Amino acid sequence: MKLKKTIDLDPVLDDREHYLKKQLYSLVKTDSSIFDFLQVGALDGLWFWDLLDPENVWMNSSYWTTFGYDPEKMPHKVDSWQDIVFKEDLKNVYANFASHSKDPSCPYDQVVRFKHKLGHTVWVRCRGMMLRDEKGKPIKMLGAHTDITDIKNKEEELRLQSAFFEHIIDGTGLGTWQWNVKTGETILNERWAEMIGYSLAELEPISLGTWLEYSTKEDQDRSNKLLKDHFNKKTPFYECEFRMKHKNGEWIWVLDRGKVVSWDQDGNPEWMVGSHQEITKKKKDFERNRLFIEQTPSAIAMFDNKMDYLAASQKWFEIYEIEDKEILGKSYYEIFSKISERRKKNIVNCLKGKVIKNYEEKVKTKSGKFRWLSWELRTWYSNDQEIGGLIIHVSDITTIKKEEELKSLLRVAEDQNRRLKNFAHIVSHNLKSHSGNFEMLLDLFLQENPEIEDNEIIKLFKTASSNLSDTIAHLNEVVLINTSLDKSLVSMELKDVIDEVVRGVSAIALESKVEINNLVSDEIDVLAIPAYLDSILLNFITNGIKYRSKKRKSHITLSAVKTKNYVVLSIEDNGLGIDLTKHRSKLFGMYKTFHSNIKNSRGIGLFITKNQVEAIGGKIEVTSKVNQGTTFKIYMKYEKN
Repeated sequence: MKLKKTIDLDPVLDDREHYLKKQLYSLVKTDSSIFDFLQVGALDGLWFWDLLDPENVWMNSSYWTTFGYDPEKMPHKVDSWQDIVFKEDLKNVYANFASHSKDPSCPYDQVVRFKHKLGHTVWVRCRGMMLRDEKGKPIKMLGAHTDITDIKNKEEELRLQSAFFEHIIDGTGLGTWQWNVKTGETILNERWAEMIGYSLAELEPISLGTWLEYSTKEDQDRSNKLLKDHFNKKTPFYECEFRMKHKNGEWIWVLDRGKVVSWDQDGNPEWMVGSHQEITKKKKDFERNRLFIEQTPSAIAMFDNKMDYLAASQKWFEIYEIEDKEILGKSYYEIFSKISERRKKNIVNCLKGKVIKNYEEKVKTKSGKFRWLSWELRTWYSNDQEIGGLIIHVSDITTIKKEEELKSLLRVAEDQNRRLKNFAHIVSHNLKSHSGNFEMLLDLFLQENPEIEDNEIIKLFKTASSNLSDTIAHLNEVVLINTSLDKSLVSMELKDVIDEVVRGVSAIALESKVEINNLVSDEIDVLAIPAYLDSILLNFITNGIKYRSKKRKSHITLSAVKTKNYVVLSIEDNGLGIDLTKHRSKLFGMYKTFHSNIKNSRGIGLFITKNQVEAIGGKIEVTSKVNQGTTFKIYMKYEKN
């Protein structure tokens, strides 16, 4: 039976065909190894179907290995391949088969999805041709498979990317453009036209002239210069801000960005793509900020993220002695040729969003003068919250620094003078002597007149005399402290001194049921005046006993640590505590008390103790909570080897 083919496998060769093609066709007919090579090497599957016995179909090895199966184990039956085809694709296969059977001019060529043995999808281009008998009846069918999975995956990846970028463009409201640099062909999207108040149809026909018509000559010249830099590969992309005429007659500002995406063989640009973003509000805000900076009395300069000047105040020019008044657009590094590596690093960190401050820095100006400057570097952000550049604010504190040095010296002198003036005229031998004489005469008078001892007026005299003597004694202690600063400090073992003081108050502590714990190490020494150190410790320990809480078991704990400059002695109790929010400012004042229900509380102890601590070069800190307790930290110097 002679077969009639829908596509002739052996076309007639004429003299115009290449001799190698003739030889190849001849070899295919005479040498089966040539055919084997072609069907294995050029295709991903080959099948031959007997349409008169439709259960039988022959499939080569590549057919099954493409889907992950062992060809030796797969039967040459129709059911064997139908089971791994997607059901919806199988319907299309049979529909296409029917169309090709009915009309040979309708090609059997389609994409079919198969399920790989490992579970993933294999995309196959399936092509076939029917062999017919003399009456045109289909009797055999030859098919070829080509694995196009990689192509399909790439198509899907591109589709997702395209959808992603379309989403971004829609979300940001960007106008997009494409421009063929060689031919001038220009493609704009609808948003580009809307930006200037038109529809795309109103701007037809679209060309490069569309942009030229709605922009200024000045901006066009600037844009052309930036384009030229990009075309010469001096810049990685093109970026320019310019004005465009809106349909309503107003001018809007547009940020134009673009990049060449294809080059010809000679290295000339072909296609360029880009976007337009309206920045009118941003430009107005920037202009307002620029005017503010230029007119402010402070030293302020504004830079973009390339450290080019955007604005600078008059004070900025004065402080840095800048003579070039036309610095806008110039680089910070150009104006200041000598910049320390530390300053460069600060600028880099600030452009990443960090705020950099320096409260005082000594710098040398161009004229050779020295100035003390306080400065701050801070980023500024665009409307889309991207870092736009830096703002540097500088204050000249030279005068303040000089004043502070003088004030520091004056404060010491004034403090000492104030104390001496307040107490020197009171605390004198004469006043003390007169007070003693008054008290002695009062005692003699009572000895001679014992019957009036209980007289109320005499009692008041007695009380007044006693209070006067106490006051003079207290003031005398203050004067002694301030006049004893020239005494030599001696090194003392802190633990031993504490133990001695604790032994002295042990009876009071026992009676008051207060436990005193000395946790200070034997190895800690301090520099102090012995009498002062005894007085300091005695006052804080007795205060801990006096202001104990009767609601719980009381304790006083002393501990110490050595820091770089001080020995810090902590005296902690769990007593009544002090309301520091209310009383902190007057805590160490003379005659200040904070517990009205405590007898014999005169408010002189902390005042004297603070003066004693400062007299030996130390300081006091306090933390306290009402009804929880108080911790005093006494900072004392020590001998450094």
